[in-house]
Amino acid sequence: MTTVSIIHYTGATARTQSVLVSLATDASRAGADVTVIDIGRTTVIHQGFPPTKLVKALGHTVFDQAFPLILQQSGVRLVGLPFSERDVKITERDRQALDQALESELLTYFRLDHIPDSREARRLESALRKAMCDTYDSLFALWSKTPPDRVIIPNGRTSRQKAARLVAERLGLEVLLYENGRATPRSYYLGKTQPHDRIASQEEILGGFPLPKGRTLKEKAETWLADRMAISGGTNDFSRGWESLSLEGSSTPDTPTAVFFASSFDEFRAFGPMWSIDNWGSQFEAFDLMMNILEDKGVNLVLRLHPNLGSKSRRYFLRETQEVLALQAKHPGLTIHWHNQPANSYDLIRKATYVIVERSTIGLEASVMGKPVWATQATQWDMIADIRQVLKPADITPTTMDLWKPSPVGAQKFVSYWMAQEHPLHSDWQSWASWNPEHPPMRMKLAQLTIRNSLLHKFRLLRLEVAKWQNHRFVPPGR
Repeated sequence: MTTVSIIHYTGATARTQSVLVSLATDASRAGADVTVIDIGRTTVIHQGFPPTKLVKALGHTVFDQAFPLILQQSGVRLVGLPFSERDVKITERDRQALDQALESELLTYFRLDHIPDSREARRLESALRKAMCDTYDSLFALWSKTPPDRVIIPNGRTSRQKAARLVAERLGLEVLLYENGRATPRSYYLGKTQPHDRIASQEEILGGFPLPKGRTLKEKAETWLADRMAISGGTNDFSRGWESLSLEGSSTPDTPTAVFFASSFDEFRAFGPMWSIDNWGSQFEAFDLMMNILEDKGVNLVLRLHPNLGSKSRRYFLRETQEVLALQAKHPGLTIHWHNQPANSYDLIRKATYVIVERSTIGLEASVMGKPVWATQATQWDMIADIRQVLKPADITPTTMDLWKPSPVGAQKFVSYWMAQEHPLHSDWQSWASWNPEHPPMRMKLAQLTIRNSLLHKFRLLRLEVAKWQNHRFVPPGR
């Protein structure tokens, strides 16, 4: 019988719990001997649900025994990460990978494109490093003594996840990675490559990953696109509240339109060197050069700001909006759809003659729709889809901006690759609580502050909620 160890940590989000029990149940049903290893004792930043009594006082319920009960009913063991007194010598290769993972985690936490030089950052880095090394030592001791046949790790990017992966690889164990589903509703990903490893995932496709062909391939991609476009219940959470645009004045051969889709995914800086292949100071620097050429061609210019911009820190938000306003000053004819406006991005794609993105998934969607796409940074699909990359000023020329007839097949293959590695969830947030933690009422957001975390972290959460409120209320000058 195949023995499987799955890494998990208590206090994870409700979505993560749904993924974990679905994955563990599927592995057990397939005949494996499954153990879930809870590494919660090394957690530094706690998530999860507020205390049961407080939740009840606020008129809700937490089903705190549901998680272990579902695992038990599925024949899955749930064990805590044992303590280890052993101080394992970490190889230089592993040390470098762990340092990069730690930097990635800090960048994601602070929601900035750099780690601030502050006491808070230094204290958090120290705590995360200790937890990372403890996880490495404990798993090394555990798996050296009783090695499983297969190890399944969440994502593999953050420091403790990376520690688990490196230990498994050092001991010669088979490693798979799991994550929230990316392509289909209510699903989880299970595969050999880290979800954000753009090179490994695309090389897997180029290496002969089995995919449908012809009409079946096209239908798969169209199904994915329909799920993305769904206003409710789809896979694009940002489309909630979008409204259809009038297509009057759509592009014609005489009045072509270029739609620029800005990103707010500063977290990609945390995904390692493979994502930092461009020479732009900002996405708007590239957009500006392209707009100069397109204006000379008589092209209408439209900019759509990503709705996720509203969830960023106030400093990041203000910096981005100032750059947008400066871009508009250079190009007075530019039409801007701001982050808090209900413009439907898919209608904008239909209207577009040119689609320009930084690295947003909207570029993949546009490529599936047969639109010519230019990307100014690394993307998850840049080796597969029929797009043009412009990674430095010298790449942007009148010839570069000429239209071509793109093939959607590459984008269809990438979408089908995503879909082929996804599996349906067997539970949802209703299994864990009486409210949806992904869209909690305000009183439950406030209740989250009672979870055991530092005062600095709680203050950061409050500050972020205030920033979201301010960002959402933003009104551009002159409106």
